[in-house]
Amino acid sequence: MTDGYVRELAADSRAGAGRPRVPVELVPDAAVVLGISVTPTSLLAVTMLIDGTIVGTQTLTFDPSSSVLAQFTDVIGRQRAELAHPERVVAVGISVSGAVDQALSTVRISTTLNWQDFNLGAGLQRAVNLPVFVSNDLFAQSTREVSFGLGRNKDDFLLLGLGYGVGLGIVNRRRVFFGAGGSSTEFGHMSVDPNGPLCVCGNNGCLQVYAGLDEVLASAPGPGGPQSLAGLQQAVAGGDAELSGFLDGIGYRLGRSVGGVVNLLGIGTVIVAGQTTSLWQELSGGFNRGLGETVLKFLLPLDITVKAWTESEDAVGAAGLALHNAISLNVPLADRAGIVVSALSDAEPHPVH
Repeated sequence: MTDGYVRELAADSRAGAGRPRVPVELVPDAAVVLGISVTPTSLLAVTMLIDGTIVGTQTLTFDPSSSVLAQFTDVIGRQRAELAHPERVVAVGISVSGAVDQALSTVRISTTLNWQDFNLGAGLQRAVNLPVFVSNDLFAQSTREVSFGLGRNKDDFLLLGLGYGVGLGIVNRRRVFFGAGGSSTEFGHMSVDPNGPLCVCGNNGCLQVYAGLDEVLASAPGPGGPQSLAGLQQAVAGGDAELSGFLDGIGYRLGRSVGGVVNLLGIGTVIVAGQTTSLWQELSGGFNRGLGETVLKFLLPLDITVKAWTESEDAVGAAGLALHNAISLNVPLADRAGIVVSALSDAEPHPVH
């Protein structure tokens, strides 16, 4: 109540002896968070109230190779300008496909964006004078899923993300797992074939080189070189047997890999999300076969849900992460703009070599 998040309603006059009950309600617009998802070509931003309601969305073109902080500052400024009370923005969340040190909001490596050791959070906080939380996209989605998504009724689940990056969020007892120093889990850079193609991370045969969306489009059979996602969907619908077999093989690798995690953690609920789920009909056969060959029999059957994908999913996840972190800081609303990470940062990311 002191911070303005909840307010009292009229006392319940129907109560019997003793102190009357005083109901309270959430004040949805008491604070606002911004969420931004980053792709190699766009920044998608959403504005979210503290009850999870999305009140604004926009997409801007993006070049990850130059003037990165200026582009982020621009989109944040545009989102705030659309609000009747821009001073109520308490934090910004950014979702990135890659390895992220969340304690420092530093992108250690993002193969999809060609970034390495980029302290995005500290630099952007100084530019916009707001707390900025940078996270791996699957960590952000998992955090949001616990509060506002399918995970509301699940204490433990795995969130398999299939898009430009390949990731796996781990939720145990309603807490999203992360490594030492806030490091993100890097399921996509788990090597499944030591003789496989070289990954930009430096290892061979990572899941990323088989199941990352760019890699799928580049390797998919078909005329004329790299395909488009819409083209693959059309070919699948047309009964392309070679393409179906190719996608079945990808699903099989994913199924065996997820099965190993299920055995390790004993978590039998799996949520599948991401752009590539539009091809799930062709991926699912191999995925289920891989699970069946890997998962301990007493853990079966698994609870698998494929979540419909929208372009704003990662941005909403980033907003959910910002909301979670901003409120858990337990700092009065009026003081939040003064929170700035003291870590040094470079103005621009180092490219991956």
